[in-house]
Amino acid sequence: MKPRGKRVLFQLFFTYLPLLVLLYILVLFVLIRRAATLDDSQAADIIVVLGAAQYNGRPSPVFRTRLDHTATLFRRNLANRILTTGGYGLDRRFSEAGVGKSYLEKQNIPGDCIFTETSGSTTIDSLEKSIELLKLQKFTRVIAVSDGFHLFRIKRILRDHQITAYGSPAQNSLIESSFRSRVLASLREVFVYTAYLVQHKLHVPLPSSSLSQG
Repeated sequence: MKPRGKRVLFQLFFTYLPLLVLLYILVLFVLIRRAATLDDSQAADIIVVLGAAQYNGRPSPVFRTRLDHTATLFRRNLANRILTTGGYGLDRRFSEAGVGKSYLEKQNIPGDCIFTETSGSTTIDSLEKSIELLKLQKFTRVIAVSDGFHLFRIKRILRDHQITAYGSPAQNSLIESSFRSRVLASLREVFVYTAYLVQHKLHVPLPSSSLSQG
């Protein structure tokens, strides 16, 4: 190869390509952060709340803020149905979805208004199982509730399945309240979202940990 050709390849792989990757990360990070602060909730068929950890039948602080926000949206009559998601962890007595439903019932949300999806072990798994239920019930307009950093990916997954998705970030999120934690969570989302795109567009199987629960 001629010296000029070597210089071009060197610039391509060690200058331009890293700059393009950095630009991609920056743009996607900005989009994730924008979605994290945007509440575009409006009248919908159902509110879908993403699960998080539960401890001995009680929602973790992160999960509780999501559920409290969901209850607020329900009381505002933005939807008359709720879907809680999240499977079983090490404690097989309780699923995240079941704990979420019990917590909402204690907030005076009627139990017959709450669906549960208990088989998902990751975000994408929970959403795919939830999408099956949504389509079975003919629910096409959804308000997605989670911590803000999570919503860009959630809305994309729902829209990829022809479901109109509105995002509503949980208020008083512990993750979003700290600059360090929200930046780290959002940076992680850049790579998890990219993994989802690869899997969805190219149908490349990826380890479940790449698309883990957020």
